[in-house]
Amino acid sequence: MRSLFLAAFLSVATLTNAHAYTDPKVGGMVTLKKGLEKKITKNGVLFIFAKQAGPDSGPNDRTPPVAVIKVERPTFPQAFVITQKNVMIPGADFKGPLHVIARYSPSGDALNKTGAIEGMDPKFPSTDLGNKNLNIELNVELK
Repeated sequence: MRSLFLAAFLSVATLTNAHAYTDPKVGGMVTLKKGLEKKITKNGVLFIFAKQAGPDSGPNDRTPPVAVIKVERPTFPQAFVITQKNVMIPGADFKGPLHVIARYSPSGDALNKTGAIEGMDPKFPSTDLGNKNLNIELNVELK
């Protein structure tokens, strides 16, 4: 019985470690356009959203993100990596192609666009999983 438990434990550990190496991800750096430094507040939050890219993808696409990360009190440039662990709905697949959007919110609220600054993946409308060299510049002030 003990060896059966040990064998089961080792197989789970092996699967977990194998998953860690094949975990799909997308990542890179978020930078801030020169001159917008004054918009950064001590309570600000950086949200980085990954949305499924499709025929209707665009800057005003209102489909919900598949995955999101939240960085409190970011420093720029800010590195990021989005993986399956960041999906918004448990069990949802994190697969590409994606489009990645970064939004800095001075209020810390992802939905409040007042005073927010946004930027998009330069490969917009889509990037493939595995791309870890995205450079997203926060360069659009939202009203």
